[in-house]
Amino acid sequence: MINLKKNSAGWLAALLTAFVLVAFSCLNIHPAVAATVLKINPVETPLTAFEGIYQNKVNTFFYFKITVEGATLKAKQIDGDRQIILTRKSDMGFEMKDDDGDETIPVTFSKNNAGDITGLSVADRDQWIRVKEYVPVKEVTLTADQLKAFAGKYKFEEKDDAYLQITATATGLTLKQLWDNREINFVAISDVDFLNKQIPFPLKFTKDSAGNVTKVLAFNRDMWDKVKE
Repeated sequence: MINLKKNSAGWLAALLTAFVLVAFSCLNIHPAVAATVLKINPVETPLTAFEGIYQNKVNTFFYFKITVEGATLKAKQIDGDRQIILTRKSDMGFEMKDDDGDETIPVTFSKNNAGDITGLSVADRDQWIRVKEYVPVKEVTLTADQLKAFAGKYKFEEKDDAYLQITATATGLTLKQLWDNREINFVAISDVDFLNKQIPFPLKFTKDSAGNVTKVLAFNRDMWDKVKE
């Protein structure tokens, strides 16, 4: 007596095997390779997920607002004129042009465990943190005598021939780079802190126990000593 159930199962298995072999032969790809090719690619993070306000980790006065512009991202400096276009290269990787426009710089975004964008790095060095909002700094008014206390010549601690000249103005301070005569204006944001919003460029002065100005920290990284004259 013929076992129809057994023969049917065997016929069906053979048919499925033949179908798979034909499919792979049509693709002209080894079955193991074909399995990789047929794997579904993960969905890219939508560009809108990168929108928001980003604050520089070192220079906390430096903010950019990122928005979607077509198929790219546009980073616009808050309290400044600088605009940068970020072109996508991978899911979390973008690139931007340098100031001269002849070289590209990598920009890499980061996520937390929940999948939210938390920040970005420029050239794997310059770190930016995504923040909920921009908090503008408030200017303060100092007297003429207070401003004059900061005036003087300052020497860079890491280079013997680099000097700054700082003078008091009616509304703040003017810094002159003596190696190229470039001048930058600052407003007071505390009794020892000053800021140029456009660059942005912070200055933080140090006083001794007698109240005399002895140093100034520029960009939160470069220390300059006041020269006694």
